[in-house]
Amino acid sequence: MSINLVVKKELIKAVQSLQDQGFFEQDFNANDLVFDLSESNVPEQSNPDKIEFNLSSNIAFIVKKYVKNAPVNIANAIKECLKDSKVITYVSVTMPGFLNFIINDELFIERTFEINDLKDSYGGNFINKEKVNIEFVSANPTGFLHVGHARGAAVGDSLVRMYRHAGYDVEAEYYVNDAGNQIDTLAASVHVRYLALFGTEKPMPEECYRGNDIIWCANKIKDLKGDYFNDYELSEAKYQELKLIATEIMLTQIMEHLKEFRVSFDTVSSERAVRASGAIEQVLNKLKDNTYTQDGALFLNTTQYGDDKDRVLIKNDGSFTYLLPDIAYHANKFAQNPSLINVWGADHSGYVLRMKIAMQLLGFNKENLDILTIQLVRLIKDGQEFKMSKRAGTSVTLADLMDNSSVDAIRYTMLTREVNSKFDFDIDEANSDESNSSVFIVQYAHSRACSLLSKMQAASKQNNAKLTLKAKKVIRALDDFEELIKTIVSTKKVNLMTQYLSELAKLFNSFYADTKLINHEFESTYASLVLAVKNVLSLGLELIGVSAPSEM
Repeated sequence: MSINLVVKKELIKAVQSLQDQGFFEQDFNANDLVFDLSESNVPEQSNPDKIEFNLSSNIAFIVKKYVKNAPVNIANAIKECLKDSKVITYVSVTMPGFLNFIINDELFIERTFEINDLKDSYGGNFINKEKVNIEFVSANPTGFLHVGHARGAAVGDSLVRMYRHAGYDVEAEYYVNDAGNQIDTLAASVHVRYLALFGTEKPMPEECYRGNDIIWCANKIKDLKGDYFNDYELSEAKYQELKLIATEIMLTQIMEHLKEFRVSFDTVSSERAVRASGAIEQVLNKLKDNTYTQDGALFLNTTQYGDDKDRVLIKNDGSFTYLLPDIAYHANKFAQNPSLINVWGADHSGYVLRMKIAMQLLGFNKENLDILTIQLVRLIKDGQEFKMSKRAGTSVTLADLMDNSSVDAIRYTMLTREVNSKFDFDIDEANSDESNSSVFIVQYAHSRACSLLSKMQAASKQNNAKLTLKAKKVIRALDDFEELIKTIVSTKKVNLMTQYLSELAKLFNSFYADTKLINHEFESTYASLVLAVKNVLSLGLELIGVSAPSEM
């Protein structure tokens, strides 16, 4: 059981004891109290003996509303009720009413035993296989993935890992926009580059893709089909075949790059399949009471639900907007999953409200559709924005990024900021093997723990050791991991994991610097602490797709 939970139970028991004594003027359920436990930070003037407290609480301020008394007096009454506690060995009250505690060393030591017994399941399996679909990346198969997709991939894949750890039945999905204008543009662009390989010059269309990835794709098609498409004007049948082949080649390359980036999917869905399934017609039928025709186009009435204008579903030439098949796709997902999470690029932020409205109109709970929008990434090298692509013209691709930086460094660094904030990725800093590299610090702490364990006595369940304050701070951080997973799952803030790992590594390194562990009087107990650090660092890194080396 977590240290916080054990201490909170002791405080609740103390409050209940005061209730039994008639201390409070109003009745309340002490088990429903919400109060804080935090690191103790007693002012020096209030702690002349420099006592090393472990925790502080604001509980006296929380229960003040039930009695006309000063928080300091309430705190002293709670202190009196704690005098026989086996968990809390010493209590001090500081103005204006904070309680400060020293916690029994045995509770900290026992917690390391529990963490080590749980191993890779620590902090997980608190959800009973509830289904959730997490869709991310979903880049158009019209070119290589760029650096912005890398951030979305790191966020989405980490969410998948953490939700699975929590006990969810997760479906990781990639949606391929393999129909519509962008695929026509891909085919036309590739065909021009393909013809050039046979010495035929044809002007590039006004709307086209010009990157080196298009030339690469044309060469792949030549390798596969020879001169099969070497016609200045393709027949409709050959044009459709070229579209399919070009799309498949690009998608295969995207998936290979994602695999190298340690990202995989359970399901790859296709817009073409959605269009062919009849799902769009079904959606239009269900939405008919909320649509209208104007100037030959079909509109969805979204303004009545807070949108700034109604949205076109079918243009006046009869073609679908991007929104319509996407609505059908989301309806299909909702039919199979009670909860959906989408990780979109910031350029799709305008679609969030209209998609939620559409789901509501189709009878789904729009609150069960969570959409994260990933802000832009800018690459920095030598203190300046870095333009570096060898493969895709002026864009910066994921492949380029992996050529210039390790997957560990990219993934960890991409997860150090909230998704709704713009992000500068400093290649030099990410690759550094010095103290300013976040991923290096964490991985080095893990390898240090591994090295120590190879030299120390085997960890044992000896619980009579005396712990230093720094040792207790490390164990307190280990204890927080359980709550961290719950917080990340509820908020989708995967950056909290990198913050946690960096802080744990910092605490462990500080503890290591101050404590001679080899031949220590309580070496086997401290080995249990080191093993718990190793296990939690390894697990935390695994949950964000970063390796945990045993040697560095």
